[in-house]
Amino acid sequence: MRPRALLKSGVIFIAMAAGLTVAIYYFAAPVLDLLLPLYRVELQGLMPDFHIDSLAWRFDRGETVVALSATLANLKVVLDRVIPAGVSINASTLAAHVWVYPVLILSLVASWPGVDLRHRPGAIVLSLPFALLGMVLDIPLMLWGAVEDYLYWQVDPARVSESLGSRVQHFLDGGGRYAMAIGLALLTIVLFRTIVPGPTACAEPESGSDSKKRPRRLLNEPNT
Repeated sequence: MRPRALLKSGVIFIAMAAGLTVAIYYFAAPVLDLLLPLYRVELQGLMPDFHIDSLAWRFDRGETVVALSATLANLKVVLDRVIPAGVSINASTLAAHVWVYPVLILSLVASWPGVDLRHRPGAIVLSLPFALLGMVLDIPLMLWGAVEDYLYWQVDPARVSESLGSRVQHFLDGGGRYAMAIGLALLTIVLFRTIVPGPTACAEPESGSDSKKRPRRLLNEPNT
């Protein structure tokens, strides 16, 4: 890639990320309000033995967090030990996790050098469902992992890693959400390339065929 094209992509990435960050600053609250009902449905599916008492976002020590309060509605067996109904668990996670997906996915797609500038708005629109998918999944998985982590820790701290929810939580916190965001951005580009082929895909064969049709002049051919 030429240095000028690389610099151009870098500038677009930074500008897009900065613009999205400013938008998030002003619109984070209403977006979280819209996402909370979806989070509640997901958590109820991930934790069918629990009753969701409350799920809300709030400010805690200068940071925005999504907080969950849930009560165990039925007996639950964890590592061959029975947890009685009525146990209440509180868990929370940073709301900032949810913004990784739109900022990273949209910025990568907008600055991808393999997509022509006039086609990038279409690629950005195509990336929106993938960004929304990451936003919808991350927070419930983190809260579910925190609840599972707590239950396993109470039974046997040495076996916390056997919890699937705890593994998912540590995967996301260990850089998994960034890997997911990059993967979704690349999936968007591949899908967009399938819909809109690159401009060089049809140009090269024509130039090759033209060169084959041209007669070559022999070195020893006399001039007339």
